[in-house]
Amino acid sequence: MSLSLGVNSQEVSYEHLKEFRITDRNHTWVGKGGKTYNISRSDQWEGLQHHDFASRIVNTCAGFNMPVNMTQSRWGVSNEGSDLFASVSFLDSYMGKETALAKYFTTDTMPCLGLRHSNRGRFSSQMTIGASAFVCDNLIITGEFLFRKKHTSNNAAELDVTIRQGLMKFLAEQNGIVDMIDNLKRITMNEYHVPRMYLNMARSNVLPWSHIGKVDKYWQEPTHSEFAQHGDSGWRMYNAINTVAKEYNPVRQIEVITKAEGLIKEATRYNSLKGSQHVTNY
Repeated sequence: MSLSLGVNSQEVSYEHLKEFRITDRNHTWVGKGGKTYNISRSDQWEGLQHHDFASRIVNTCAGFNMPVNMTQSRWGVSNEGSDLFASVSFLDSYMGKETALAKYFTTDTMPCLGLRHSNRGRFSSQMTIGASAFVCDNLIITGEFLFRKKHTSNNAAELDVTIRQGLMKFLAEQNGIVDMIDNLKRITMNEYHVPRMYLNMARSNVLPWSHIGKVDKYWQEPTHSEFAQHGDSGWRMYNAINTVAKEYNPVRQIEVITKAEGLIKEATRYNSLKGSQHVTNY
């Protein structure tokens, strides 16, 4: 899962994460337009220092024979420094031996792990299963979170256990990512499915109406020939949505991409030419 940083965020190095202090339990700040915001948290609240959170995951991955590819992993923070976003990539071999994830590297994708947490309370600490497309680093995620924990003292104390449990689930569900991509490649989207999906996507506020045209542009003219090679497939549409989502901040990217597979399946569940007759195409 590649990190595409957009509005109100910046990419930083792994070592640079050490420099960001935990947001105070009670503080005030001025946002856009000069509006003043206040946060007052209970004594149970406990923040996470970005590098501490990241390093615990990197070290635990190593213990699972899942060494992190630090060159390809990417780290980002919100502009004011309170939120962390990360895309953790892995090695398929280390010191001449295959890693636990080696068999999940395909001709199209490699395993990735998505991370985020907010010391300003925008979202909990989270880890999600994913993969990255080799050709363009598009996001590929199932929408399944490996853990979602609020910033409390109890959760902070159990963070190492939570990470280990999450990584065990990550290993167990790698086949699901491969199957998901294969299913998307098998789905055929005809002239009725595509507008149906656009309508559902806009009506459900996954994307604004004004951005549906952008998705259609990338559907008609994929950014990479590899997506066009699969014809009018769900995989091609999935990557058209991905390309538009890259314009958004990391939070919105995840919101959009976690819903993309479901929208494609829903749009192709019925054959518009035959009313309510079901069509099985995946």
